[in-house]
Amino acid sequence: MTSKVTRRHIVKGGLGFTVATMFPGRNAFAQAADENARIVAAAGKGGAKLKGMIWAPYYNPIRPVLGELKTSTGIEVDSIQDISIFDIPQRAMAEAISKSPEFDFFHIDAGMIPSLVSAGLVEPLDPYMKKANFTVNAVGDYSKLMTYGGQTYGMPTDGNVHIQYVRKDLIDDPATKKSFEDKNGKPLKFPETWDEEFAIQKHLHNPDKQIWGSGSLRNRANGATWFLMMLYSHGGFPFDNDMNPTLNNEAGKRALQVYLREKEVAHPESAGWGTPQMIPRIAGGLVATAQYWDGTAKLNENPEKSKTTGKWYYGPPPGADVGGKRIVRSISSPLACLLVNKYSPRKEQAAYFALWCATSKASTTYVSDRVDTFHDAWHKDHMTSASVKAAYSEAGIKAIEKSLQVASPPIYLTGYLEFQDLLGKNLSEAYIGQRKADDVLKQTEEDWAKVVKRIGKTKLKKDLETYKSVMPKIDKPA
Repeated sequence: MTSKVTRRHIVKGGLGFTVATMFPGRNAFAQAADENARIVAAAGKGGAKLKGMIWAPYYNPIRPVLGELKTSTGIEVDSIQDISIFDIPQRAMAEAISKSPEFDFFHIDAGMIPSLVSAGLVEPLDPYMKKANFTVNAVGDYSKLMTYGGQTYGMPTDGNVHIQYVRKDLIDDPATKKSFEDKNGKPLKFPETWDEEFAIQKHLHNPDKQIWGSGSLRNRANGATWFLMMLYSHGGFPFDNDMNPTLNNEAGKRALQVYLREKEVAHPESAGWGTPQMIPRIAGGLVATAQYWDGTAKLNENPEKSKTTGKWYYGPPPGADVGGKRIVRSISSPLACLLVNKYSPRKEQAAYFALWCATSKASTTYVSDRVDTFHDAWHKDHMTSASVKAAYSEAGIKAIEKSLQVASPPIYLTGYLEFQDLLGKNLSEAYIGQRKADDVLKQTEEDWAKVVKRIGKTKLKKDLETYKSVMPKIDKPA
């Protein structure tokens, strides 16, 4: 159903916009103005009333940054279809099959780019970027996660990466420090490896006092995200160069062990939980550690909504030692970005709308929003913005910056949803005891091989080149 969107408040708070970064001879506002002026010049005055598919919690904080675009170019969002970002992929695929011109843009998980490009739905944005002299000024190689086959298809609005959360008040307690060191023979500190984190989880896990060691998700819908992050950090990769699945090996087995053992320190009902259940527990002080989406830091540090403001250490996720080197990986899934429908008669205007939303000025405004907190920091300017730091805390922003440097994609191939769901199903069944752990990787390889055969190895081997190219090029954050 198409409708005008009224503002819906997901988390109460304030809205601010301050950019504090200074450049030699000019400030960030001047740079942002230049960037926005170039988009206006490229777009011209033709204007258009756009229709998009975007979830209201994402659209609400974007709306305030669109007034100048409408005034300068006539480009405006006239209506949206308010659909969860988790449901839009299936709807977008239906639009691709019908080659429908109805929607001008889709706000969607970037993991869908290979599938939607293969289906012929999305417009490459490089010509519009060239005309506006525009670049995606993201931390590290984060912008590559919206490319495919050497072309750019997505404009990010959300730096949705996993960071590590550890309760500061718990691990800084002198008695806890002493008991941990007495038991483990090493000091209690922020974990740098998966084994260090598990030792902390076991030591702090105390359900009698309403503290559970782990607050990471293990449900079917999201669990695969955690497993892939663990696989990547152990030096693993899902496929070989001939598109044969490569999970049932040393890296995969170690990642599975790390993934499954947290059941010992997790709430017994958490196997079926998603973010609506887990995020309030994290902010409510019932969790000792977790890897979680970085937006949770924004909630934690909001004293009007959190019982744990100021009580968290933040950093990149743990890593693993492989071949004498430490590998640290975060993951970005879903990475919310704007895609343009190539069948739209207004695709040019939709492209400039997408570029506008990815500018420093616009993105700093909606990323700083503490009412609708769904968009997270990703732009280089966000890392030094006073308003963004105020939302996340200084430590939270530093953790996000490090995690963006080693952000990995999910299964970045045509068929992404099917690969991800099969992995999630097998992991979930093992976690709740319906499947033997020893069967998980072997069964997933068999399931994936069928998908590869159905889509075609020749096609997927081309996708594989992009998949590998968007993986992090450094072992750990600088």
